[in-house]
Amino acid sequence: MDINVTDILTYVAPVLTGIAGWWGGRKKKRNDFLGNLQASIDLLAEKNRILMEEVVKLREENAKLRLDIAELTRKLEGVKTITRKA
Repeated sequence: MDINVTDILTYVAPVLTGIAGWWGGRKKKRNDFLGNLQASIDLLAEKNRILMEEVVKLREENAKLRLDIAELTRKLEGVKTITRKA
């Protein structure tokens, strides 16, 4: 029984290519997962930035409204004082 290189390659090549394909596929799957995870992080970071801008605007508006209320309260006290004197 003569064993030559082509006979050995006939049995070994499919095993080696199967292992290489499995390893490459596993690595690609991990890279795809990391890419998707990074995209999710980027999306959440952008949404967080937008929400933070909105919070800052609302706080500014709230501060302005508090000043307006304080001014109106002061004016109302003045009106009450004038009414009491009359």
